[in-house]
Amino acid sequence: MSGLRGVGDSDSYLIVATGVSVGGRLYTVVVAATLQVQADTLATVAWFFLGATPLLLAVVGVAVWVLVGRSLRQVERIRGQVAGISARSLDGRVDVPPTADEIQSLAETMNMMLGRLEASDREQRRFVSDASHELRSPLATLSAGVEIAAADPSGATWQEMKTILAGETARMRYLVEDLLTLAKTNDGGLRLESAEVDLDDVLNEEVRRLRSTSVRSLEVSLEPARVIGDPRRLGQVLRNVLDNADRHAVSRISIRVRNTGNGALITIDNDGPPVPGPDRERIFDRFVRLDESRSREGGGSGLGLAIAAAIMAAHHGWIRTGDAPDGGCRFELGFTRIVPGHPGANAGTAGRAGTAPSAKGSDGTGQGPARV
Repeated sequence: MSGLRGVGDSDSYLIVATGVSVGGRLYTVVVAATLQVQADTLATVAWFFLGATPLLLAVVGVAVWVLVGRSLRQVERIRGQVAGISARSLDGRVDVPPTADEIQSLAETMNMMLGRLEASDREQRRFVSDASHELRSPLATLSAGVEIAAADPSGATWQEMKTILAGETARMRYLVEDLLTLAKTNDGGLRLESAEVDLDDVLNEEVRRLRSTSVRSLEVSLEPARVIGDPRRLGQVLRNVLDNADRHAVSRISIRVRNTGNGALITIDNDGPPVPGPDRERIFDRFVRLDESRSREGGGSGLGLAIAAAIMAAHHGWIRTGDAPDGGCRFELGFTRIVPGHPGANAGTAGRAGTAPSAKGSDGTGQGPARV
C-alpha cells in the first residue's frame, strides 16, 4: 500500500490485518511495515550498476588489451626472428621468454624445429656433396675415354678401352640405384612386400652366389627360420653384408642363422680385423669408408651398409657389428617379425623395432650398440 493517510506518510507499506475475538467481542488487528528501506536499497543498487557497468567494462577492456597486446608482442617478436632465418642461416634461434607459459613453450618448440631443420639441411648437403664426389670419378673416366676413342679413326683405342668404360658405366648405374634406394627409405617411399619369407632359403641363395665369386672359405650353418618381410629387399641386405665381409676377410667367412627368444638372428663372421669401437655406429652412415686408403674401385661406394641398415629398420629389425669369438669381425642381423607358430615364435618378447635387444651377442661376446 502506498502511504498511510491517517499518519500523513507517503511511504510504501506492507499491511496485514487479522480478526481477533476477545471477551465475546470481535477486534481487527492491523500491522503495517514500511518497504522504503528495501526500495531505496534496490534503487541504489540499480543506479550503481547503471553507472558502474560502463566503467567496469572500460577497465576490463583496457586490461585485456594490455595483457593480450603484451603476449602478442612476444609472439610477433618470435615471428620476426623466425622470418629472419633463411636457408643460409638455419643456425639462428628465437629468444625464449622466461614466462613459464604457452609462449615459452612455443619458443622452445620453434627452436627444436629449427634444430631439426638445420640437422636435415646439413645431412642433405653432405649427401649431395658425397654423391657428387662419387659420381665425378666414373663420369670423368667415361668422358675422357669417349673423347680419346673418338679421336682415333682406326677404332683400336675403342677396343682397348671398351672394357674400362663398360665397368665405369656399371659402377655408376649401381651407385645411382643405391642412391635411389636410400632416397626412398628417407621419404617413406620404399615399398616393401609383406609375405612369409624362409630366411634360410634367402640366405642360402646369397651364399651360393658368393661361393661362385669368392676365393674365401665359407662355413655355413642354416637353421629354418621364417619371418615376415620382402624377400627381394632382404636378399639385398644379405648381399650387401656378405659382400662387405668378403672384401675384408683374410681367408674365411662364417655364416649362421638360428632362432632365438627374440626372433631370428643371422651372424656373419670373417677373420678380418673387427670394426673399431668408435666407428661401429658410423659405419652404417652413407659413404663411410673406414679405410681411407682403399680405392673406390675395390672398396665399393660406401652405401651398402647404409642401405642394409635402412631396409632392416623398415622390417622392424636391427643390424650391428662387433667382435667375433675368434677376434675377427662380426655382423649381426636381428628379425623380430617372425611367423606365428614357427620355431622362433614361441619364446621371449620381441625387442622394439629398430633396436637391438641387448648390448651383447647371443654368445656373450661384447657387441657394439644397435644401429639401424
